[in-house]
Amino acid sequence: MNYEKSKEILSKIKSVDRIAVNCHRNPDPDSIGSALALYGVLSDMGKKVELICPSKIEWKTLNYLKNFAKIKTIDYSKYDFSKHQLLIILDSSSWDVVTDISDYKPPKIPVAVIDHHRTNTAFGEINLVDENATSTGELLYRVFEDWGVTINKDTAMAILTGIIGDTGTFSYPGTGAQTLKIAGELLEKGADKDRIVQQIYRSVDFKMVQFWGEVINNAKVDKVNKFIWSAIPHARYKELGSLIGGRESIANLIGGTTEGTDFGIVMVEQEPKKLTASFRSRTGIDVSVLTQKLGGGGHRYAAGVRITGLTFDDAVARVLTMVRESINEAKRG
Repeated sequence: MNYEKSKEILSKIKSVDRIAVNCHRNPDPDSIGSALALYGVLSDMGKKVELICPSKIEWKTLNYLKNFAKIKTIDYSKYDFSKHQLLIILDSSSWDVVTDISDYKPPKIPVAVIDHHRTNTAFGEINLVDENATSTGELLYRVFEDWGVTINKDTAMAILTGIIGDTGTFSYPGTGAQTLKIAGELLEKGADKDRIVQQIYRSVDFKMVQFWGEVINNAKVDKVNKFIWSAIPHARYKELGSLIGGRESIANLIGGTTEGTDFGIVMVEQEPKKLTASFRSRTGIDVSVLTQKLGGGGHRYAAGVRITGLTFDDAVARVLTMVRESINEAKRG
């Protein structure tokens, strides 16, 4: 048994017929892949399952995954949860991440959370959180083992999509023997690693390449505090096509590779007075500690935060001031 909580979640699943499964706001490959993997397993159990997401799915290149088209975009503030008997939340550390609503009032049905973020707030009735898992996909694989599930090719593809997406094709620190062992077992079950890599990392729209160029052109290095940062205001973001997902992808590049820096920050004002910042660690400095100080969360190597209610300049200044003060405090300590 990998997780004692697995039994509790399975017992809850067996007691109901109608289940909702989420993709979090602006879902990434791990969110989408995990949700589709669970959808397939629950459907095979005879459950009536609905896939819900608060954002339009921008990762169209993941349409190779079975049931991808069944993910519904919903408004959580208006959605009727009474038709479901259980909500299973994946890859989400808080209600804000699940719903994209800062003051969301939870539905009055049981909630089970399966997640790998260190900053998870344990907001479910049942909470299975393993911060040592590289991805929710990897975590789900172990849960399915606990449940005695036979993983078919479609489920293997969905799980491996999540793992590859959240490990940067196994390149991020913390991706060790257990993760690679699970990936190998998924390949043996029929998952196509080459296709997943091609669809996630080698099928980039030219508009996205232009967006990356804008971020790089605006990048600055703070040599004293050893980080690189770039910020794009809403007007320019809109001119470039309002590309959801671009911030995270370019943050991986400049934050994880720039010599002479410990981490990187890419900030984008996706809506007026709504700045979202992606942090990426290069040397192991825990960027989730930084984002938590601003109300965000994430992992040691990848974290994020959203600043609302401030002008672009003020929001950027708030992030940079917090980062510099935190670094100076750490030096003094």
